[in-house]
Amino acid sequence: MRATSTSPRALAAVGTAPHASAAGPADAEELCERYAHRIYRFAAMVARGDVEAEDLAHDALIKAIRGLALYDSARGSVEAWLWRIVVNTARDAGLTARRRFELLSRLRSEAASAPVSAPAPLVRDDQLMKAIRDLKQRDRAVVALRFGADLDYEGVGAALGISTAAAGVATRRALYRLRTILENRDDQ
Repeated sequence: MRATSTSPRALAAVGTAPHASAAGPADAEELCERYAHRIYRFAAMVARGDVEAEDLAHDALIKAIRGLALYDSARGSVEAWLWRIVVNTARDAGLTARRRFELLSRLRSEAASAPVSAPAPLVRDDQLMKAIRDLKQRDRAVVALRFGADLDYEGVGAALGISTAAAGVATRRALYRLRTILENRDDQ
């Protein structure tokens, strides 16, 4: 699966599902078209490599497609339901942090609006990725959801099963820890 394409592997594996809800995607193809790109960006941030990212995105989409008929709009939005599946799939796989091309710029822009400042502009991508890999799993998931999946705090909270306020706090704390790791490496 590539960043802008629907996963043919996912569609071929399960076909289409019956209508889930008027508010949610009608079938597997629509689910993939609407979310595959963001799921893959998230997977690329938490996986060790491109192949693992593709596998994670594929597995998450397969689980979502198979569960599409079970989606209940009364329990929350389809997006919250989907991100919970994606996060749990990543957690189950025990994957570590990995990111896509836009992480550094997104991290800087997010940190500029938060009380914690972004890493120094001279941080190389490989240094940033190593620092992200050194974060605890929860912090990696927060950073990946916020910057890789491009979710707002509400979406991060829904995916992790925490409140919007707690997601904001968790993001700021994760960014602070990331900055500390990067600063300590500069001192060495």
